[in-house]
Amino acid sequence: MQRWLPLVLFALILGCAPIVSLIAPDHLGNLQPFGALFFCGMACFGARWIWVPAVAWLVSSFVTSALHGYGISPQILVTIIGFAAIVGLGKIFQGKGVGALFVGSLSAAVAFYFLTNTLSWAFEPLYEKSLRGYAQALWTGIGVPEFPPTWHFFRNSLVAQTVFTAAFLGAFGYLSAPRFQALSRERV
Repeated sequence: MQRWLPLVLFALILGCAPIVSLIAPDHLGNLQPFGALFFCGMACFGARWIWVPAVAWLVSSFVTSALHGYGISPQILVTIIGFAAIVGLGKIFQGKGVGALFVGSLSAAVAFYFLTNTLSWAFEPLYEKSLRGYAQALWTGIGVPEFPPTWHFFRNSLVAQTVFTAAFLGAFGYLSAPRFQALSRERV
């Protein structure tokens, strides 16, 4: 039970993190723990516990969309595909050391950004289907005032991936440490 406790705690507590984007949506959009939760969840626990961050993300996604005044759109499938890619990368990095997990986690953020923006460019009719339109998808987005540029999302995604991966791996390392394991057995 101790082994998966960090995943459950992070999914429950940090599942509220998307609400932070309501404070300053132009600057804090995508400052969320979910990329790190999906990556570290798979890398540290395997597929058995991926449902925890998946449920936390789905619930927070619906709540955040409602708070922003948006409905659920087919665009959610692009995000799901992006998270599936993160889980796949987490599988590749299973059993690796902390340094490799950080590199893998940041790689997952980059892959998520390129994959989701490429899919958005391909299927969003507002993007010109050209190299210029693709560059727009990667840098500015569709260019309407209510949405910040996509590079903001990328920046915040890298920051969030770094911070939440460090926090998750720190909690996982602490809870997995022999000293903690001995203390938890004494309390039982």
